[in-house]
Amino acid sequence: MDQKLAKIADIANQTFDFVVIGGGTAGLTLAARLSEDPNVSVAVLEAGKAHFNDELVVSVQGWMRQFMDPEYDWKFTTVPQKDANGRVSVWSRGKGLGGSSAMNFLMWTRPQREDIEALEALGNQGWNWERFYEYSKKTEKFCSSSKARMEDKYKEEAVGFDGPLPISFARTTSGAEIPFRMSLEKHGITTSNDTLSGDAMGAWKAVSVIDPTTETRSYAANAYLLPAIDRPNLHVLTEAYVTKIIISHSRGTGDAVAARGVEFQHGETGHVVNVAREVILSAGAIKSPQILELSGIGNRSLLEPLGVSVHLDLPGVGENVQEHIVHNALAFLMHDGHNIITSDLLRDPSFRAKLVKSDPDFKEPLSLAFTGLNFVPLQKFSDHADDIIRELEAKLAREEASYPPGLKEQYEYQLKLLKDPNVPDVELMVAPFSFKPEGTAPRRHYDHTAATVPIIAILPTLLHPFSRGTIHVASSDPLTQPAVDPQYLAQSADLDILVEAWKFARKVVQTPPFSNLVVTEVAPGNSVSTDAQIREYIRDHVETVWHTCGSLSMLPKNCGGVVDPKLKACHLTASSVYGTDNIRVVDLSILPLQVTTHTQATVYAIAEQAADIIKVDHGMQG
Repeated sequence: MDQKLAKIADIANQTFDFVVIGGGTAGLTLAARLSEDPNVSVAVLEAGKAHFNDELVVSVQGWMRQFMDPEYDWKFTTVPQKDANGRVSVWSRGKGLGGSSAMNFLMWTRPQREDIEALEALGNQGWNWERFYEYSKKTEKFCSSSKARMEDKYKEEAVGFDGPLPISFARTTSGAEIPFRMSLEKHGITTSNDTLSGDAMGAWKAVSVIDPTTETRSYAANAYLLPAIDRPNLHVLTEAYVTKIIISHSRGTGDAVAARGVEFQHGETGHVVNVAREVILSAGAIKSPQILELSGIGNRSLLEPLGVSVHLDLPGVGENVQEHIVHNALAFLMHDGHNIITSDLLRDPSFRAKLVKSDPDFKEPLSLAFTGLNFVPLQKFSDHADDIIRELEAKLAREEASYPPGLKEQYEYQLKLLKDPNVPDVELMVAPFSFKPEGTAPRRHYDHTAATVPIIAILPTLLHPFSRGTIHVASSDPLTQPAVDPQYLAQSADLDILVEAWKFARKVVQTPPFSNLVVTEVAPGNSVSTDAQIREYIRDHVETVWHTCGSLSMLPKNCGGVVDPKLKACHLTASSVYGTDNIRVVDLSILPLQVTTHTQATVYAIAEQAADIIKVDHGMQG
């Protein structure tokens, strides 16, 4: 299959109608859709390798071995987090065709309706739930099973059947999800029968990006690229590291700037590819702002001291960064004899053989996926909900004068969601990968030694953080990683909510029937019990779920925006002239507010909607 990819001679110094930077989830979706019109030419530049038929990618279990391997993982790191005891986090991102869709946890979840309605409420006409819902279903090829389990709940009208991406309910789960759900019900959290129609509330089994005919991962490369790879107007070049967009002031009107090409490295040599119509930036929420800034589009006061020539002063670039914040060190040793399965245990051939022999429903390949998701509003898990909201509202009002443009409106919307008992604020994930039983520190994903006992982690996750971070170039050298500063827990309410969620998670674990499966809490154990101890423990172990958004927010320019509703990098002057004539951004960086759920399905839907926007703008077929 690699022979069907472009060679450097096919790209360097050539001209294409569309040049897509990034062959990840959004980039390959866009490339496939735009190249449906045979009259346009599309080039894709991907920094990583192809990884076609790579076992680490296509195997449902393979993601564990991708993490921290530089061939597959960008391994970004944050700056030390002052409100998390100086912690430095690794931000894994997929490197190679398919991007993070090739290495994520395989969950397929749609956001809360209110998350998408926020886009239009903040000034983005046409970005609403109904349109998003249809574009998301356009992606899907839902595969039902004649052997569906009771927990495989969905509504037929809520899924797509004709899209390119096979999705299904995983055949193998850890065995801990249903008991945890039953314990949650004793605390007023019910099981949901439909989580793909805009309401994520409750406990449920997530759909997975698994093709049930092959029991392999469905991702952007095999779902979107491979069916289109023989098109003569589509050219995909791997190991092409983009260094900047080449900017010209000679096209358009007013103070607009335009892209005339893209500069990239292939091997040890620099090259240029020319663009006739548009450059589409789909490098993800970490790389996309870096590439814009290296191209001279960003905050002048940040770029000029680094020696970057500024073509467009756009202060919103790299600002408004938000992340789902997770605490990943609450783990439990489970009793043997209850068919509790973890990813580590499945790496033991004798365990696999015993499992298959014990139950005819277990068949090779055993595709254990991360499916146990539980979404809960603050009012359901904390007696202090009213106090937390009241204190936060007062604090935000006191600090309002210091906010950058647009943040007040975002906070007002977030407060409305926080006050709504029908909108989840926290997710409790049942994690089927193991932790070190002998200590309080979790076993990292990149520790390749398999655990030999069943250990389940419960991961409390903050869904709508009030803290805001930044992602900016640290140097004019394009090979230097950007400075990633998520500012974990900078808003004290984020920590307050996580503390309450952590205590609730422990309470649920101590409730039958889940408690009947637990031998002991191996992390942190009895040494962490008071609120003060829990707060410090969270600070020491806070992490991310790698759902970064907001770094190139789709907002009005006077509200800190970088792109407009047509996803063009914009700078509105008094005469409403756009700042860039032919640069668009299509990836998760455009979301100005974090969504409730895991973000993979959201990225595909953004790309599908963007493809139609671009086709209409250029009068294209398809």
